[in-house]
This record gives sequence, structure tokens and C-alpha cells, in this order.
Amino acid sequence: MTAEELEQLIKQFERQEEILPGSGSYPISVLNSMLTNLSQWGKLTPRQLEFVGSLKRRVQSPDELIAWKEEFLSKYKEKFDYIVRYYHENNIPYYSDTIMNALEQEDYIPSEINLTKVLKNKYSSRVIEEMLVKSPKFEEGDIVQVRKGYHRRDIAGRAYHNSYDIGNPVGRYWVEPEKDWNYIVVKNDKMPRNACIGCRRYELLPFGDSTIITIEQRYIKKARV
Repeated sequence: MTAEELEQLIKQFERQEEILPGSGSYPISVLNSMLTNLSQWGKLTPRQLEFVGSLKRRVQSPDELIAWKEEFLSKYKEKFDYIVRYYHENNIPYYSDTIMNALEQEDYIPSEINLTKVLKNKYSSRVIEEMLVKSPKFEEGDIVQVRKGYHRRDIAGRAYHNSYDIGNPVGRYWVEPEKDWNYIVVKNDKMPRNACIGCRRYELLPFGDSTIITIEQRYIKKARV
């Protein structure tokens, strides 16, 4: 591997970056670092050579880049933007470079590789299925109750809700006046915290109270009134 070959590869990614910002920035940074190493030591390590080979396979033609941009905007942008919010609002530490680039650059378009990592892992797929594919099980204004299987209950069987659910200081909580209390659905599209079936979060208003409760769909059912 010669310096001229590395420089030529850098130029290819620079042209790629001009067509689709973000698609060449990482390879350019890595290859410039390798160019410095080559200048200092006269050669690259076997692992560095292997990595350069993998970068060569990531070079795309202008037509390929334009086609990917159109495909992303038409098929993936809504889902990608939602998952970026999911990772950011829940402080999930994975794929941080892609997440931060998307947050800081309004027109950011990830590479196909990065999109697959962020959008098509089993956790993101579950969140997308629950929030963007499925409709809410309960509409605003519906009257619901907390299911028997809800894990936060006192000795009398009344559901209680920890402070993080309702935004109160640490140590505060709200408990049902009676078992099987009724609630009115106020909001049905709050960002999930858990990637599971029924993770859609709702804001509920208990009958006879002004405290807003936040709870996952898997823990509520239609009230019999």
C-alpha cells in the first residue's frame, strides 16, 4: 500500500462526501490517520491493510449515492428520525456518532450500513412496530384500569405509581384510593422507555384527581363502566 493509493482513496471519499454529506467523513478521517502512520513507519500493519480493503468496498458511485438518498427519504426517514429521538431521550449509549450527527445536522442522511445498525436491530424494530406500525389500543378519552399483573401494588392490591412516572421529586408517588380505580386516557403517544410488546406509554388522569400518571400499554385495560 503506497501513499499515492491512500491519497487516491481519500479523494474518492471526498467526492462522495460532496454528494452525500456524512457518507465519507469517517473513512476520510481514518485514511488520513493511516497516511500519517505510513509516512512515519514506512508501512501499514496487516490489520490496517485489511481495514483499507474494507473501506475500498464502501466507495459508491454518484448514481448509487443519489439512489440511496432518494430511498432513505421515501422509505426510512420517518422511522429513522423517531428512533434517533428514542435513543436520545432515553440516553441509550449505542450508535452515538450516528445519533449525534442526526441531531446536529438537520438534513443528515446515514450510510446504509449505519442505518441498518440503528434502525434494524431487534430493539429499534420493536419500538417501530409498537409506535409507528400498530395503532394505539386506547384512544384519548377512553376510560381504563390498571391490569392485575401490574407489578406496583400495595397490600390492598391498589396500584401505585413511582415518582419518575409523574415527574415528582424523588420519594413521591401516587396510589389508587381503591383497588381497580378508573382513569381517563389523556395522551397515547409518549416516547417508550422499554423495547417490548406493549411499550407504548400513556398519560392517564385518575378519576377525582389532578395527578397525571404515565404507564405502559401492557399494564392497562378497558374499564367496565
